[in-house]
Order: sequence, then structure tokens, then C-alpha cells
Amino acid sequence: MKKVLFSAALFFTACAVSAQESVVKEAKSAKSDPVKAAQIIEPALTDPSTANDPETWKLAGDFQKSIYDDENMKLYLPGGQADTAKLYNSLAKMFEYYTKCDEVEQAKVQSGELKKPKLRKKLAKTLATVRPQLTNAGSDAYNAGNYANALKFFGLYVDAPQNPLFADEDAVKNDTLTPLIANYAALAANSLKDNAAVIKYATIGKEHKEEGYRSLMCLAEAYGKGETPDSAKWLTTIQEGVEKFPSQEYFIGNLMDYYIQKGKIDEGLAQMDAVLAKNSTPYFMYVKGVLQYEKKDYEGAIATFNQIIAEGKDFVAEAYSKIGDCSFFPAQEIVEENSKLSMDDPKYATNEAKIKELYEKALPFYEKAKEAKPDNRQLWGQYLLNIYWKLDKEKYNALEKELGY
Repeated sequence: MKKVLFSAALFFTACAVSAQESVVKEAKSAKSDPVKAAQIIEPALTDPSTANDPETWKLAGDFQKSIYDDENMKLYLPGGQADTAKLYNSLAKMFEYYTKCDEVEQAKVQSGELKKPKLRKKLAKTLATVRPQLTNAGSDAYNAGNYANALKFFGLYVDAPQNPLFADEDAVKNDTLTPLIANYAALAANSLKDNAAVIKYATIGKEHKEEGYRSLMCLAEAYGKGETPDSAKWLTTIQEGVEKFPSQEYFIGNLMDYYIQKGKIDEGLAQMDAVLAKNSTPYFMYVKGVLQYEKKDYEGAIATFNQIIAEGKDFVAEAYSKIGDCSFFPAQEIVEENSKLSMDDPKYATNEAKIKELYEKALPFYEKAKEAKPDNRQLWGQYLLNIYWKLDKEKYNALEKELGY
């Protein structure tokens, strides 16, 4: 009985192998219609009896190449209209199947089943030729908001130099565009909140001299906001951004926020002075002024903000507002102190006089901020209301109505 069952098992196995080999033969016979042939061969790609044969994967890749070539030709024919979705899909599958073909063949070489690979050189040259099209595929997907496909196409492009399949393809291994495209892969991954992919591609993309700041921004987001934030790596990334891309405000702003939150104002000021020595911009001057303000060096802060105002470029309204802060917030400390005193206390009246004096000092600067940026109420709205309440009830009522309270 056992012999009968064993023979039956062999029979069914032989049938299965024969069936998959038949599928491959049927696909070959349909190669004049590559779309149909590609569908026919799909079962053979998952069945062990045929999936372990590099020729199966090469054949599947050949069908995808035929589909790609047919659609790509339409791009160059007068009046031709290519199905770009079909074009790009076949391109990705061509990469997938030819790469798998190489992996299977190399495994057979390692096991001794084959003496040497026969297909790698041809596959590599074919893929190297069509590889630039991956950037168009990725760009189209990204612009359409399909970040998953954008990541797939950009990723295939960036991964190629590390793929053993291209070991002898110098044009791929030494491609200077790879770091640039890695930036776009990182951006797509960032949109998908795929932190692992962000780190993978941004680590390559950050080395691009012009666009590398994009990857560093994505890395900072990944390290700072992921499921397991890494503050040390976040800080290292931000500092790298400041060093490599000193004109990018993102890195300076985040670094200064860090120094303020950690109470490392002097360290932040030293950093800003070094940055300003290389590249003095209104924004960087403003950041320095804010740090001076946080240090309660109001005289130094006002001097810095006045320099911004004198230049008359960007951050003028913000500079006016911060000069107002240099008087308004010290006044708030006295307001807090007075809230704990009896109105009969002599110090109360003295404090009230100081509050009024400081409010009068701050007032014109908030008004100038309002004049410069009337729509940015955050710079002047609540401050002017507080001051007018103390100094001019009529203006208070008018402003309250203007703000819609």
C-alpha cells in the first residue's frame, strides 16, 4: 500500500512539473503578443519547479521588455500616444524579473550546478539602457501624488549601483545622478511616512552638493517624529544641515529652537555669529536677535532688530514686534507682581507707573508692525489690545471691533 501511495505522489509531482513546463512553452508560443504571453507565464513565476530556472525569469523579463519597447516607440512616432502607465509598469517588472533571473542564476553558480553565469552581462546592459526612464516614471508618479509608485521607481534607480547585476557596468556604478535621485526617493518616502525608506535613501541623497538639504530635512523629520524618536541623531542631522547648507533657514531655525529649549543660549549665539560671518541674511539676524532677547539682553536685541529695520528687506515687521516685546514682557513681570500686592501698598502705585512707561515704550513698535503686516495679527494683535486697555480705552474699543472680538 505504501508503495502505491508513493508512486501516486511521484505521478502527481510529475504532472505538476509537466503542467508548469507547459505553461512556459505556451508563453513562448504567444510571444508575438507580449501582453498575453506575460499573463500566461505568471503561474510559472511562483511554482518552484519553474521559478528556480533563470530562463523562466528571463523569458518573463523579455515579455515585459517587448511591452516596454512597443509603448516607448510610440513616444517617438509622429502623433504617437504611449500608454505611460503601461510603459512604466513594464519597466518596473523588467527590472524585477531580470534581477530575479540574475539572482537565481548566481545561486546555481554558487551551488556548482552552473560553471559560470551566462545571462548577467546581457541583462545588465539591457537594464542600464532603460534605467534613465525610471526618473521620468518617478517624476510623473510624484507629480500625480502617487508617492508609492514614485518611491518604487526612484528606488529602483538609486538601488542599481549597489546591485551585483551591474558590477561591470561603470556607467551605472559611477552615475553622478544617483545622489540627486535619492533626494526624490527620500521625499516620496517622507510623504508616505516610511521612515526606513527615508533613512535608506536620504543617507545617499544628503551627499548631493545642491539638493542634499532635502534629504537632511527628511532625515530630521524621520529621527524627530517617528515612532521611536532619536534626539541625538536628530541633532546631528540638523547640525550637519547647518554646516553643509548654511543658507537653508530650516536647519538654523530648528537648531536655535533646540538651544532655547535646552537653555543653551550662549552656545546658540556663538553658532549664529559663525553663521552670520559667512552669510548675513535678515532671517539669520532675526534669529540672533531672538536669542539675545531670550537671554534678556534687550539692548543687544534691539540693536540687532534695528539693523534689520535699517536694511529694509525681510523680517522688518517681525523686528518691530520683537522690539516691542523687549518692553512689553518685562512689563508683564511687573503686572504679575502687582497681582499679588494690595492696591494700598505704595509699591503698587510705583509698579503701575513702570508698567505704563514700558507700555508707552512698546506701543509705537507694535503699531509699526501692524502697519508693515496688517494681516499678521500674531505680531501685534493681543499686545496692542493689552496696551490700549491700559492707555487708551477708545483705541482699545476700536481695535477690539477690528479684530472681531
